[in-house]
Amino acid sequence: MNSEIDSRLIYNLEKLGLTENEAKAYAGLVSLKEAPAREVHELTGVPRAKVYEILKSLAKKGYVEIRQGSPSYFRAVDPKLVIGKIKDELIGCALEALARLNELSYDFPTTSPVWCIQSDWGIRNRIREILAGVKTELIVFATNPRCLQEFEKELIYIEKNYKLIIIVDELEKFRKLPFKFRETGSDFRDFIRNLVIDGIRYDEECFLIADGKESIAVHRAGNKREAVVIRLPVVCYLQKMIYNWLLEGKFVVDS
Repeated sequence: MNSEIDSRLIYNLEKLGLTENEAKAYAGLVSLKEAPAREVHELTGVPRAKVYEILKSLAKKGYVEIRQGSPSYFRAVDPKLVIGKIKDELIGCALEALARLNELSYDFPTTSPVWCIQSDWGIRNRIREILAGVKTELIVFATNPRCLQEFEKELIYIEKNYKLIIIVDELEKFRKLPFKFRETGSDFRDFIRNLVIDGIRYDEECFLIADGKESIAVHRAGNKREAVVIRLPVVCYLQKMIYNWLLEGKFVVDS
């Protein structure tokens, strides 16, 4: 088997619930059509001492058939059937988990107004949630065009229906995007580019303030990308005032 394809295949099978050795053994059997445990071991590198038990485990799951003998032979069940079975089981588990999670209703005495998100998937989802909730105004500060490109559709909708203000560090980087921009002055730009706190360099990618009540700042702290969400109206109001001050002062210019 091609090692590059195999590594990605094994990764995907693990995501579907197989162990690494189960994934290797099943993929090896698909390639071999049918084979004794020894040949599966030789092709896949699954430890000889474990390969027989792993194949029996796959058989119990319905992914492998066994022909008893000396030695016993194993055959992979059609991948379409196996993946279809796994998909149905995963969807069923996901729907049941969602239904049970929706039934949970615990009352916590207090909820923190500040949250940190450290996965790209989580950051994208949180930004979309904030954009979908805009009712009057959105202020955006961006240094990376990709932050706006990824949410272009949502931003166009907001621009048509509400008030949208986009401030950028350099107009030239954002020329291809269909928005009206304002550019920061050099003092603010230099401040953002040289932000070091407790020895850690912070590179701001984008900052959003929705309706003056909720904000999210996406940045890189050293080698780690993260976002900080604040749902504290007084803090968001002060943040908004700072950007309004920038807009009214000498630190930004219209495009």
